[in-house]
Amino acid sequence: MQQEPAAIDYRRTARRLPWDRLPAPVQDNIAAHLGGRVGSVLPAGGGFTPGFAAVLGDDAGESVFAKAAPASDPNVYRSYRREAEVTALMPPGMPVPALRTAERLPVDGVEWQVLVYDAVAGRMPGLPWTEADVAAVERACAASAALLTDFPRGARGSALGEDMAQIPSQFQPVLDGAAPPWFLPGLDRDEAHELQRALELSVEALAGDGVIHGDLRGDNILIASGNAVFCDWNFLGTGAAWIDWVGLLPYTRPDGIDADAWLHRSALTRDVPPAHIDAWLAALLNFMTYWGGQPEDDASPQLRSHGRYTARLLYDWLAARRG
Repeated sequence: MQQEPAAIDYRRTARRLPWDRLPAPVQDNIAAHLGGRVGSVLPAGGGFTPGFAAVLGDDAGESVFAKAAPASDPNVYRSYRREAEVTALMPPGMPVPALRTAERLPVDGVEWQVLVYDAVAGRMPGLPWTEADVAAVERACAASAALLTDFPRGARGSALGEDMAQIPSQFQPVLDGAAPPWFLPGLDRDEAHELQRALELSVEALAGDGVIHGDLRGDNILIASGNAVFCDWNFLGTGAAWIDWVGLLPYTRPDGIDADAWLHRSALTRDVPPAHIDAWLAALLNFMTYWGGQPEDDASPQLRSHGRYTARLLYDWLAARRG
């Protein structure tokens, strides 16, 4: 018998390219921000890509956060290039780390994308989630929604609801008599019918002109001086302004956070029809169920586990919302 999906330690999901495997020109480019000398390298343990990402420090206490990936790793390279494009366009006041430079460096015929940020003296939330950390994230979501209204249209990306609609329904097979995924053992035909109806509403429910992060989780957030800072802006898209906020809340429920109370408390969601909230949760459940059922990824060993764990969180919340 298969076990339920285990909880994920989002501090330890990444298998990173190490500093000593970066080519010398890339190392030198990053080290130039520290006076030419790197005294310490602390790899980022969170995330699901193998690209280099670390906080680097010098002997005097100065530090930066740097990322680097070669074009020979096309998925990570494209992701870092997109992040460089998006972050450079962020308006003043956005709750994001300050970008120092984003450069493409040719090294032995291979182009590298390098990003260097000011290091943020903060911590990842969710260890456990607290009311104060949820409040900080809600404030940052509201601020981002307001500040990104004038983000350049050509750089906004595609409509998230329409992108999600491209994922095959994982509920229809259960309606047709198939067994549910092993990590959603309670999913029966009646529930699958309700989830399929919610899924079919999702394109309408998620429509909007808001500019959204698109991948907001605890490991993409730092809490610094009581405020939330959002990192890794490489899945930027458009849709309802509340998408990021609602998509984060399932992760808070295992730590005793009343996510439904926060939906009513936040100005982002208090007036959103409950059916639209359920439609987004169903679309995200469909997405995570699909990807959680794909073959394991050697480059990101925790990626499918993340999908299965998140799917279970979403399923449990939707079941609780149905009563």
